[in-house]
Amino acid sequence: MRIGITGGIGSGKSFVCSIFKDYNFKIYNSDLEAKNILNKNQNVKRSIISEFGELSYIDNILNTKYISDIIFSNYKKLDKINKIVHPQVFENYNDFLKINSNCNTVYESALLFDYDNFKKNDYNILITCPENISIERIIARDNLEFEEVKNRINSQIDYKKKIDLANFHIENIDKLETKRITIEIIENIILADEKK
Repeated sequence: MRIGITGGIGSGKSFVCSIFKDYNFKIYNSDLEAKNILNKNQNVKRSIISEFGELSYIDNILNTKYISDIIFSNYKKLDKINKIVHPQVFENYNDFLKINSNCNTVYESALLFDYDNFKKNDYNILITCPENISIERIIARDNLEFEEVKNRINSQIDYKKKIDLANFHIENIDKLETKRITIEIIENIILADEKK
């Protein structure tokens, strides 16, 4: 079974994924893999330096602050970096699926609905939460300034417009309630799969 999980920054995707992990789903974290690719794939590095300049890397490691300041204030640059990195992410994800072909899997990505890949999933789950809660979570988690967080949120799609594309929508305000709803979803989809 293939599950897609999406939502904005600070919405709680990783928390929901951790519950799926408890049910032995293998989790593919596209953000984490994108970071690995940005730091390890030489072709991607060359493309990034060509597009964003020599300051893109310090001691062979992505200069996250420098890149973030550029892409989260310029949507064209954000689109450019996505076009460099995400074909590699999809290739990596396909390898992950081959390795885990006998397992239930989760694909976690903020960009799930930006590409047609989501149509290959058995179910897609959208996680949202009020913006003020997202901002609090991101500031606490990533130690960022309010303006930086606001820029990141503004650079994302309006997830509420994507609700129709999701099989399930979880509004993650209270962790215990989110956990209860997620467990209910997991148990229902496992039951439905067993009945096939």
